[in-house]
Amino acid sequence: MNVASMMNDEKLIFLHIPKTAGTSLRVLIEQAYAPEECLFLYSQFEPHVLEAIHQALPKAKVLYGHVCYGVHETLGISAKYVTFLRNPIDRIVSFYSHNARAPGMMWYAAIQAGMTLRDMVESGVSVETNNHITRILTSYAPASVLDDDAVLAQAIANLHRHFCLVGCSETLEIAVQTLKTALQWQINDLPRLNINPHPVHLDAATLATLEKFNRLDLLLYNYVQRHFDPSSLRECEVARPVV
Repeated sequence: MNVASMMNDEKLIFLHIPKTAGTSLRVLIEQAYAPEECLFLYSQFEPHVLEAIHQALPKAKVLYGHVCYGVHETLGISAKYVTFLRNPIDRIVSFYSHNARAPGMMWYAAIQAGMTLRDMVESGVSVETNNHITRILTSYAPASVLDDDAVLAQAIANLHRHFCLVGCSETLEIAVQTLKTALQWQINDLPRLNINPHPVHLDAATLATLEKFNRLDLLLYNYVQRHFDPSSLRECEVARPVV
């Protein structure tokens, strides 16, 4: 990878998939770059938000937040992506547990009223529990149930073409060290934030439901473990906006 070009005109986009240690990585990004070089992105780009982002873009080196692949096209920039994956079952359990213990979360009241993890997944009330990683990596918009191998294939193609680093939870420290070395980050050790203090036991029926509704994410996670090396940055195409 041409690291020099990345640090000049290309932007680095950290695509933060929810419940994948992204908060910890955001801390490191904000240690590695000056405030004006960090640009936090929201998933919704109202006109006033876009205007503020475009004003900040010239000085920004790294963009990060809960956004989907393709945000470079929305912003009209050249960029390479970085993302981290987590075992899809563990990720959904963490999502449910966070909602169960935090009163400000969307599903807190429903969970307190008796909605189980299996209920949440089978009901389809949240796209977070149905192949959400694949959705993010393809900008898949429909809220209906997703179980389409063609969408999985597109997610894999996007990773190969435009992601210079794809890590997994098991290799997180290795991937962070790779970024630290390649991009000359002056950072502390990876902090461990938002850890669930109360592990959830999954009965067989609930596990089967999670596996059914997240078949694509499980296949994607296994694929990344086999085909992506977290110990080095990959050569990949620069993701350029459509003109």
